[in-house]
Amino acid sequence: MSSSAASTLLNVARSHSARDVMEFTAAKRAKQLEKARSFSETEGAKSETVIVVDSKLTPLEAATLLWENNIMGAPVYDADAKTYVGMFDTRDILSCVTAAHREFLAMGGHHTPGADITIPHDVELHHKTQSELMAKALQHIKINTKPPAPGAVTVSYLAARNPMLPFFTKDSTLVDICKELGARNKHRVPITDSTSGSPVCTGIVSPSGLVAFIASKCPLGSMDEKMSDAGLNFRKEVVQINDEASAASAFELLDSKRLSGIAVVDEDGKLIGNTSARDIKNAVMDAGRTGMDMDIISYLAKVRQSQIVKDDKYPSCHVHEDATVGHVVMMLAKTGFHRVFVVDADMKPIGVVSFADIINFFLQKGEATNGGK
Repeated sequence: MSSSAASTLLNVARSHSARDVMEFTAAKRAKQLEKARSFSETEGAKSETVIVVDSKLTPLEAATLLWENNIMGAPVYDADAKTYVGMFDTRDILSCVTAAHREFLAMGGHHTPGADITIPHDVELHHKTQSELMAKALQHIKINTKPPAPGAVTVSYLAARNPMLPFFTKDSTLVDICKELGARNKHRVPITDSTSGSPVCTGIVSPSGLVAFIASKCPLGSMDEKMSDAGLNFRKEVVQINDEASAASAFELLDSKRLSGIAVVDEDGKLIGNTSARDIKNAVMDAGRTGMDMDIISYLAKVRQSQIVKDDKYPSCHVHEDATVGHVVMMLAKTGFHRVFVVDADMKPIGVVSFADIINFFLQKGEATNGGK
Protein backbone atom coordinates (compact mmCIF):
# COMPACT_ATOMS: atom_id res chain seq x y z
CA MET A 1 0.00 0.00 0.00
CA SER A 2 1.38 3.39 -0.99
CA SER A 3 1.02 6.49 1.18
CA SER A 4 1.63 10.09 0.23
CA ALA A 5 1.84 11.03 3.94
CA ALA A 6 4.59 8.46 4.53
CA SER A 7 6.41 9.68 1.43
CA THR A 8 6.26 13.28 2.67
CA LEU A 9 7.67 12.36 6.07
CA LEU A 10 10.42 10.21 4.55
CA ASN A 11 11.48 12.91 2.09
CA VAL A 12 11.93 15.37 4.96
CA ALA A 13 14.04 12.82 6.83
CA ARG A 14 16.19 12.26 3.75
CA SER A 15 16.77 15.97 3.30
CA HIS A 16 18.03 16.75 6.80
CA SER A 17 20.66 15.70 9.30
CA ALA A 18 21.01 15.31 13.05
CA ARG A 19 22.43 18.83 13.18
CA ASP A 20 19.10 20.24 11.98
CA VAL A 21 17.13 18.44 14.71
CA MET A 22 19.60 19.52 17.40
CA GLU A 23 19.35 23.17 16.36
CA PHE A 24 15.56 22.95 16.17
CA THR A 25 15.34 21.34 19.63
CA ALA A 26 17.75 23.87 21.17
CA ALA A 27 15.78 26.81 19.75
CA LYS A 28 12.51 25.30 20.97
CA ARG A 29 13.91 24.69 24.45
CA ALA A 30 15.33 28.22 24.65
CA LYS A 31 11.93 29.62 23.72
CA GLN A 32 10.27 27.51 26.43
CA LEU A 33 12.77 28.76 29.01
CA GLU A 34 12.23 32.34 27.92
CA LYS A 35 8.49 31.91 28.21
CA ALA A 36 8.77 30.31 31.64
CA ARG A 37 11.00 32.97 33.15
CA SER A 38 13.15 35.98 32.34
CA PHE A 39 16.70 34.76 31.94
CA SER A 40 20.14 36.09 31.06
CA GLU A 41 22.21 35.13 28.03
CA THR A 42 24.25 32.82 30.25
CA GLU A 43 21.17 30.95 31.45
CA GLY A 44 19.81 30.79 27.93
CA ALA A 45 23.00 29.15 26.71
CA LYS A 46 22.25 26.18 28.99
CA SER A 47 19.58 25.05 26.54
CA GLU A 48 22.29 23.93 24.12
CA THR A 49 24.42 22.20 26.78
CA VAL A 50 24.32 18.41 26.86
CA ILE A 51 23.53 17.15 30.34
CA VAL A 52 25.98 14.39 31.26
CA VAL A 53 25.49 12.21 34.33
CA ASP A 54 28.53 11.48 36.50
CA SER A 55 28.75 7.73 37.08
CA LYS A 56 29.41 8.43 40.78
CA LEU A 57 25.93 9.89 41.30
CA THR A 58 23.28 7.73 42.89
CA PRO A 59 20.28 6.82 40.69
CA LEU A 60 18.09 9.22 42.67
CA GLU A 61 20.62 12.05 42.25
CA ALA A 62 20.91 11.29 38.53
CA ALA A 63 17.13 11.26 38.08
CA THR A 64 16.81 14.55 39.96
CA LEU A 65 19.46 16.12 37.72
CA LEU A 66 17.48 15.14 34.62
CA TRP A 67 14.17 16.34 36.04
CA GLU A 68 15.68 19.69 37.02
CA ASN A 69 16.64 20.12 33.36
CA ASN A 70 13.29 18.82 32.09
CA ILE A 71 14.76 15.85 30.24
CA MET A 72 14.09 12.12 30.57
CA GLY A 73 17.51 10.66 29.71
CA ALA A 74 21.21 11.46 29.40
CA PRO A 75 24.59 9.78 28.83
CA VAL A 76 26.53 8.52 31.85
CA TYR A 77 30.28 9.21 31.88
CA ASP A 78 32.89 7.40 33.96
CA ALA A 79 35.69 9.93 34.49
CA ASP A 80 38.08 7.32 35.91
CA ALA A 81 37.71 5.02 32.90
CA LYS A 82 37.34 8.02 30.56
CA THR A 83 34.44 6.41 28.76
CA TYR A 84 30.68 6.60 28.38
CA VAL A 85 28.91 3.79 30.22
CA GLY A 86 25.58 4.16 28.41
CA MET A 87 22.32 6.10 28.60
CA PHE A 88 20.49 6.62 31.90
CA ASP A 89 16.72 6.78 31.52
CA THR A 90 14.55 7.97 34.40
CA ARG A 91 12.17 5.12 33.59
CA ASP A 92 14.91 2.87 34.96
CA ILE A 93 14.10 4.17 38.42
CA LEU A 94 10.44 3.14 38.20
CA SER A 95 11.17 -0.37 39.45
CA CYS A 96 12.85 1.26 42.45
CA VAL A 97 9.67 3.22 43.16
CA THR A 98 7.48 0.12 43.11
CA ALA A 99 10.02 -1.82 45.17
CA ALA A 100 10.07 1.03 47.71
CA HIS A 101 6.29 0.84 48.03
CA ARG A 102 6.46 -2.91 48.67
CA GLU A 103 9.17 -2.28 51.22
CA PHE A 104 7.01 0.44 52.80
CA LEU A 105 4.20 -2.07 53.29
CA ALA A 106 6.62 -4.68 54.62
CA MET A 107 7.98 -2.18 57.15
CA GLY A 108 4.53 -1.70 58.68
CA GLY A 109 2.96 0.82 56.34
CA HIS A 110 -0.24 -1.22 56.26
CA HIS A 111 -0.80 -1.16 60.02
CA THR A 112 -1.91 1.54 62.45
CA PRO A 113 -2.67 1.29 66.17
CA GLY A 114 -6.03 -0.36 66.71
CA ALA A 115 -6.50 -1.33 63.04
CA ASP A 116 -5.24 -4.19 60.93
CA ILE A 117 -5.81 -2.95 57.39
CA THR A 118 -5.86 0.85 57.56
CA ILE A 119 -3.27 2.49 55.35
CA PRO A 120 -1.46 5.45 56.99
CA HIS A 121 -2.62 7.95 54.36
CA ASP A 122 -6.21 7.34 55.54
CA VAL A 123 -5.35 8.81 58.92
CA GLU A 124 -4.18 12.42 59.07
CA LEU A 125 -1.96 11.75 62.09
CA HIS A 126 0.05 9.23 60.10
CA HIS A 127 1.00 11.41 57.13
CA LYS A 128 4.43 12.01 58.58
CA THR A 129 4.84 8.36 59.46
CA GLN A 130 4.13 7.29 55.89
CA SER A 131 6.57 9.80 54.43
CA GLU A 132 9.28 8.64 56.81
CA LEU A 133 8.62 4.98 56.06
CA MET A 134 8.72 5.57 52.29
CA ALA A 135 11.99 7.50 52.63
CA LYS A 136 13.44 4.62 54.65
CA ALA A 137 12.19 2.18 52.02
CA LEU A 138 13.97 4.10 49.26
CA GLN A 139 17.16 3.92 51.33
CA HIS A 140 16.63 0.25 52.04
CA ILE A 141 16.60 -0.68 48.35
CA LYS A 142 19.86 1.28 48.04
CA ILE A 143 19.21 3.71 45.19
CA ASN A 144 20.33 6.72 47.17
CA THR A 145 23.31 5.50 49.21
CA LYS A 146 26.68 7.21 48.90
CA PRO A 147 29.18 5.66 48.75
CA PRO A 148 27.25 2.76 47.24
CA ALA A 149 26.32 0.15 49.82
CA PRO A 150 26.86 -3.54 49.08
CA GLY A 151 24.21 -4.65 46.61
CA ALA A 152 23.27 -1.07 45.73
CA VAL A 153 21.69 -0.31 42.35
CA THR A 154 24.11 2.08 40.63
CA VAL A 155 23.76 4.52 37.76
CA SER A 156 26.45 2.61 35.85
CA TYR A 157 24.52 -0.64 36.18
CA LEU A 158 21.33 0.97 34.87
CA ALA A 159 23.10 2.86 32.06
CA ALA A 160 25.02 -0.20 30.85
CA ARG A 161 21.69 -1.73 29.84
CA ASN A 162 21.34 1.09 27.28
CA PRO A 163 24.66 1.21 25.36
CA MET A 164 25.46 4.30 23.28
CA LEU A 165 26.68 2.36 20.25
CA PRO A 166 26.60 2.86 17.35
CA PHE A 167 27.92 6.42 17.32
CA PHE A 168 26.26 9.05 15.15
CA THR A 169 27.54 12.51 14.23
CA LYS A 170 25.83 15.82 13.52
CA ASP A 171 26.12 15.04 9.80
CA SER A 172 24.34 11.68 10.08
CA THR A 173 21.16 11.60 8.03
CA LEU A 174 17.83 11.45 9.82
CA VAL A 175 16.98 8.30 7.88
CA ASP A 176 19.94 6.48 9.47
CA ILE A 177 18.96 7.73 12.92
CA CYS A 178 15.31 6.76 12.31
CA LYS A 179 16.37 3.24 11.36
CA GLU A 180 18.30 2.93 14.61
CA LEU A 181 15.38 4.23 16.68
CA GLY A 182 12.88 2.02 14.87
CA ALA A 183 14.89 -1.19 14.75
CA ARG A 184 16.22 -1.14 18.29
CA ASN A 185 13.29 0.55 20.00
CA LYS A 186 15.65 3.09 21.53
CA HIS A 187 14.37 6.11 23.41
CA ARG A 188 17.17 8.42 22.23
CA VAL A 189 20.31 8.49 20.09
CA PRO A 190 23.49 10.26 21.27
CA ILE A 191 25.33 12.46 18.78
CA THR A 192 29.10 12.38 19.22
CA ASP A 193 32.23 14.19 18.02
CA SER A 194 35.42 12.11 17.76
CA THR A 195 37.76 14.79 16.40
CA SER A 196 39.69 14.82 19.70
CA GLY A 197 40.36 11.10 19.45
CA SER A 198 37.71 9.94 21.88
CA PRO A 199 33.98 10.32 21.32
CA VAL A 200 32.40 13.28 23.10
CA CYS A 201 28.63 13.52 23.32
CA THR A 202 27.53 16.84 21.79
CA GLY A 203 23.80 16.28 21.58
CA ILE A 204 20.84 13.94 21.88
CA VAL A 205 18.16 13.12 19.30
CA SER A 206 14.98 11.74 20.84
CA PRO A 207 11.99 10.32 18.96
CA SER A 208 9.86 13.23 20.20
CA GLY A 209 12.34 15.85 19.00
CA LEU A 210 12.84 14.08 15.70
CA VAL A 211 9.12 13.73 14.92
CA ALA A 212 8.47 17.33 16.00
CA PHE A 213 11.20 18.56 13.63
CA ILE A 214 10.00 16.48 10.68
CA ALA A 215 6.40 17.58 11.26
CA SER A 216 7.48 21.23 11.22
CA LYS A 217 8.95 20.75 7.73
CA CYS A 218 5.96 19.02 6.14
CA PRO A 219 3.84 21.23 3.82
CA LEU A 220 0.36 22.05 5.08
CA GLY A 221 -2.18 19.46 3.92
CA SER A 222 0.48 16.92 2.90
CA MET A 223 -0.59 14.38 5.54
CA ASP A 224 -4.37 14.51 5.21
CA GLU A 225 -4.76 10.77 4.61
CA LYS A 226 -6.71 8.88 7.24
CA MET A 227 -4.60 6.46 9.27
CA SER A 228 -6.32 3.37 7.85
CA ASP A 229 -6.05 4.64 4.24
CA ALA A 230 -2.35 5.42 4.69
CA GLY A 231 -1.59 2.01 6.17
CA LEU A 232 -0.62 3.33 9.61
CA ASN A 233 -1.19 0.31 11.82
CA PHE A 234 -2.86 1.53 14.98
CA ARG A 235 -5.02 -1.46 15.93
CA LYS A 236 -3.15 -3.32 18.63
CA GLU A 237 -3.50 -4.36 22.24
CA VAL A 238 -3.81 -1.32 24.51
CA VAL A 239 -2.13 -1.67 27.90
CA GLN A 240 -4.71 -0.28 30.30
CA ILE A 241 -5.77 -0.23 33.91
CA ASN A 242 -9.10 0.41 35.63
CA ASP A 243 -9.51 3.75 37.38
CA GLU A 244 -10.27 1.94 40.65
CA ALA A 245 -6.86 0.24 40.62
CA SER A 246 -4.19 1.56 42.97
CA ALA A 247 -1.33 3.77 41.87
CA ALA A 248 1.03 1.02 42.99
CA SER A 249 -0.66 -1.44 40.61
CA ALA A 250 -0.44 1.06 37.75
CA PHE A 251 3.27 1.63 38.30
CA GLU A 252 3.89 -2.11 38.59
CA LEU A 253 2.20 -2.54 35.20
CA LEU A 254 4.23 0.30 33.69
CA ASP A 255 7.43 -1.26 34.98
CA SER A 256 6.62 -4.78 33.79
CA LYS A 257 5.79 -3.53 30.28
CA ARG A 258 8.71 -1.03 30.19
CA LEU A 259 6.30 1.75 29.21
CA SER A 260 6.01 5.39 30.24
CA GLY A 261 2.28 5.65 29.66
CA ILE A 262 -0.79 3.44 29.93
CA ALA A 263 -4.49 4.09 29.40
CA VAL A 264 -6.80 4.54 32.39
CA VAL A 265 -10.37 3.35 31.77
CA ASP A 266 -13.59 3.47 33.80
CA GLU A 267 -15.87 0.54 34.69
CA ASP A 268 -17.39 0.68 31.20
CA GLY A 269 -13.98 0.49 29.54
CA LYS A 270 -14.04 4.13 28.41
CA LEU A 271 -10.79 6.08 28.28
CA ILE A 272 -10.75 8.74 31.00
CA GLY A 273 -7.04 9.38 31.47
CA ASN A 274 -3.50 8.20 31.02
CA THR A 275 -0.19 8.16 32.81
CA SER A 276 2.93 9.76 31.34
CA ALA A 277 6.67 9.57 31.85
CA ARG A 278 6.49 12.72 33.99
CA ASP A 279 4.34 10.87 36.51
CA ILE A 280 7.35 8.69 37.35
CA LYS A 281 9.16 11.87 38.37
CA ASN A 282 6.17 13.00 40.41
CA ALA A 283 5.97 9.66 42.19
CA VAL A 284 9.63 9.70 43.23
CA MET A 285 9.71 13.37 44.21
CA ASP A 286 6.54 12.88 46.23
CA ALA A 287 8.65 10.61 48.49
CA GLY A 288 5.68 8.78 49.92
CA ARG A 289 3.65 11.78 51.05
CA THR A 290 0.78 10.46 48.93
CA GLY A 291 -0.26 6.86 49.47
CA MET A 292 0.36 4.68 46.43
CA ASP A 293 -2.55 2.49 47.52
CA MET A 294 -4.81 5.39 46.48
CA ASP A 295 -6.71 4.88 43.20
CA ILE A 296 -4.63 5.93 40.20
CA ILE A 297 -6.77 8.89 39.09
CA SER A 298 -6.85 10.46 42.56
CA TYR A 299 -3.14 9.75 43.01
CA LEU A 300 -2.19 11.43 39.71
CA ALA A 301 -4.37 14.44 40.51
CA LYS A 302 -2.70 14.72 43.91
CA VAL A 303 0.94 14.41 42.84
CA ARG A 304 0.40 16.61 39.78
CA GLN A 305 -1.04 19.18 42.21
CA SER A 306 -4.14 19.25 40.06
CA GLN A 307 -7.57 20.53 41.08
CA ILE A 308 -9.21 17.65 39.22
CA VAL A 309 -11.34 15.37 41.37
CA LYS A 310 -11.92 11.70 40.73
CA ASP A 311 -15.33 12.09 39.06
CA ASP A 312 -13.99 14.58 36.52
CA LYS A 313 -13.01 13.42 33.04
CA TYR A 314 -9.25 13.34 33.33
CA PRO A 315 -7.39 14.78 30.31
CA SER A 316 -6.10 12.11 27.93
CA CYS A 317 -4.19 12.17 24.68
CA HIS A 318 -6.45 10.45 22.18
CA VAL A 319 -7.84 10.52 18.64
CA HIS A 320 -10.68 8.69 16.88
CA GLU A 321 -9.99 6.00 14.30
CA ASP A 322 -10.87 8.30 11.38
CA ALA A 323 -8.11 10.76 12.33
CA THR A 324 -5.59 11.76 9.69
CA VAL A 325 -1.90 10.96 9.84
CA GLY A 326 -1.19 14.67 10.09
CA HIS A 327 -3.47 15.11 13.09
CA VAL A 328 -1.78 12.27 14.96
CA VAL A 329 1.75 13.43 14.10
CA MET A 330 1.01 17.00 15.14
CA MET A 331 -0.58 15.85 18.40
CA LEU A 332 2.52 13.81 19.25
CA ALA A 333 4.77 16.70 18.25
CA LYS A 334 2.92 19.33 20.27
CA THR A 335 2.17 17.37 23.44
CA GLY A 336 5.45 15.48 23.74
CA PHE A 337 3.50 12.40 24.86
CA HIS A 338 5.13 9.18 23.69
CA ARG A 339 1.85 7.75 22.44
CA VAL A 340 -1.65 8.71 21.32
CA PHE A 341 -4.53 6.37 22.14
CA VAL A 342 -7.09 5.60 19.44
CA VAL A 343 -10.69 5.27 20.62
CA ASP A 344 -13.96 4.22 19.02
CA ALA A 345 -17.26 6.15 19.08
CA ASP A 346 -17.85 4.99 22.67
CA MET A 347 -14.44 6.28 23.83
CA LYS A 348 -13.13 2.75 24.30
CA PRO A 349 -9.43 2.26 23.39
CA ILE A 350 -8.96 0.18 20.26
CA GLY A 351 -5.36 1.05 19.45
CA VAL A 352 -2.38 3.26 20.06
CA VAL A 353 0.19 5.16 17.96
CA SER A 354 3.66 5.81 19.35
CA PHE A 355 6.67 7.71 18.05
CA ALA A 356 8.19 4.38 17.01
CA ASP A 357 5.03 3.56 15.03
CA ILE A 358 5.29 6.86 13.12
CA ILE A 359 8.99 6.33 12.38
CA ASN A 360 8.52 2.76 11.15
CA PHE A 361 5.43 3.84 9.19
CA PHE A 362 7.24 6.37 7.03
CA LEU A 363 10.39 4.25 6.70
CA GLN A 364 8.40 1.29 5.36
CA LYS A 365 5.45 2.90 3.57
CA GLY A 366 7.52 5.81 2.31
CA GLU A 367 10.05 3.49 0.70
CA ALA A 368 7.22 1.54 -0.96
CA THR A 369 5.64 4.74 -2.31
CA ASN A 370 8.96 6.03 -3.63
CA GLY A 371 9.86 2.69 -5.16
CA GLY A 372 12.78 2.23 -2.76
CA LYS A 373 14.57 5.31 -4.04
